[in-house]
Amino acid sequence: MTDNIDATQSKEEAEMIKYGVTRERMDYYHVAIFRYTSLKDAVAQARRCSSSVPE
Repeated sequence: MTDNIDATQSKEEAEMIKYGVTRERMDYYHVAIFRYTSLKDAVAQARRCSSSVPE
């Protein structure tokens, strides 16, 4: 099974190189049901959520 995955990855990587395709990994930040790619936006939402909770 691993050999098949490695062969598929190698083929994909070869095609990426051939056509100049690049890949980027992204971090996601989760606050409640929301997903953000910006930490700044996630923190702002977290602050809004925490300010609506009575102390």
